[in-house]
Amino acid sequence: MKHKLIAISVLCAVPASAGADSLQDVVREGESWLSAQQASQERVDALAAQTEDAEAEYRRLLRQIEGLEAYNAQVRKQVKAQEVEIARTEDSIAKATEVDRQLLPLLISMVDAYADLVAVSIPYLPDERRERIAFLRDTVDRADVSAAEKFRQVLDAYLAELSYGNTIEAYTDTIRTEDGEREVNVLRLGRIGLFYQTADRAHTGRWNQEAGRWEPLGSEFRNGIYQAIRVANKLTAPSLLIVPLPAPKPADASSAKAGYGSDLLNVAGDAS
Repeated sequence: MKHKLIAISVLCAVPASAGADSLQDVVREGESWLSAQQASQERVDALAAQTEDAEAEYRRLLRQIEGLEAYNAQVRKQVKAQEVEIARTEDSIAKATEVDRQLLPLLISMVDAYADLVAVSIPYLPDERRERIAFLRDTVDRADVSAAEKFRQVLDAYLAELSYGNTIEAYTDTIRTEDGEREVNVLRLGRIGLFYQTADRAHTGRWNQEAGRWEPLGSEFRNGIYQAIRVANKLTAPSLLIVPLPAPKPADASSAKAGYGSDLLNVAGDAS
């Protein structure tokens, strides 16, 4: 009320000639003041909004920092665990290298022993066993094959050789007899008997391990060998057959007399 009275007093004090101009100036000043106040308020509102945005960004950054600190702590744990694993792996590699150095001579010795075993046994599947020995020697010498794989291959060869002892098998082959080369059916009975018979059954024989050669058999064994070949080829049921097998030797081989006897053999796909 006082402001209004003062304004009226001022207006009353203004001469009439200048009243209109002065009033317009006062109005313009008031409008300017209001505009300035409005602009000032807008700046204040803008600053308040910026402050709120800055505070929200600050809180967001704080949460992000907390998350990063937790993540870094987890990463440090993982790095420490990886360092332990790396040390363990390096130790394993060092031990594996030492094992490799010790295993290689053993593998070479095992391959040589396998080759000696093949050389002194009856000559069944000669090409297959010869190729297996060559493959083993090549595998053991290769640098791009791990020691574990080399050992597995050598062990597989021994297992394959072991399986021959309790199986029978028939296959075709060309052998050299006293009458020259013949295309024959070869019968293997485990690791103790090796026989042949021509397709027309006119010639039947066996491998004489003592003499190291094929020798003919009498006609009394023709049907037995023929039936055994059929059993091996799964063309007939197992039956009791008569085939010549090596005579058992006593423990002291030097005092034994080598020979063969006509023994009854149950050819059931199993011979050792």
